Amino acid sequence: MIDDSAIEDMRIIEFARQWLPYGGGTTGDLLVEFGMTPACYIARLDSILAGPTANQLDPNFRDDLRRFVSVRASRPAPTA
Repeated sequence: MIDDSAIEDMRIIEFARQWLPYGGGTTGDLLVEFGMTPACYIARLDSILAGPTANQLDPNFRDDLRRFVSVRASRPAPTA
């Protein structure tokens, strides 16, 4: 049985997969989809990438997400 946390982790990964080519989702997108601020989203994505779920991802995608998190952690998300 998959717990709610694992389901939410996969939703966050899929959101990142969709929005990564566009620089990530906006503040509004994150609030609507997950009820979280960009800083919370980046922290959660970073936590996911540090855990066992990361091993299930394509290595190139995982590296792209890690770069995205690194850049986003140092600057604010777009608000448009």
